[in-house]
Amino acid sequence: LILQFCKEHGLTQTLSKLQEESQVSLNTVDSIEGFVSDITNGHWDAVLQALSSLKLPHRKLILLYEQIVLELVELREIDTARALLRQTEPMQTLKQEEPDRY
Repeated sequence: LILQFCKEHGLTQTLSKLQEESQVSLNTVDSIEGFVSDITNGHWDAVLQALSSLKLPHRKLILLYEQIVLELVELREIDTARALLRQTEPMQTLKQEEPDRY
């Protein structure tokens, strides 16, 4: 409840610190419909921003990042796709655990 209050009132530093110290996270997005729409419509910048505050299972993160990279390649955004492959934790985990798939 306290975490929700902090989020709703824009107390981002307090929210972050409380989550860190309590080891409890507020695993929500502002709008589920908006989040799903961003995924469906390929608004990956908004999706990645929302993901930064969520604690999702590692496998789901890998699948989502993999999809983002594939769509970026299709859009010929090669540099951005390469950056996600090389600089994000989910993709580095994929590289270590399933190098053929990577």
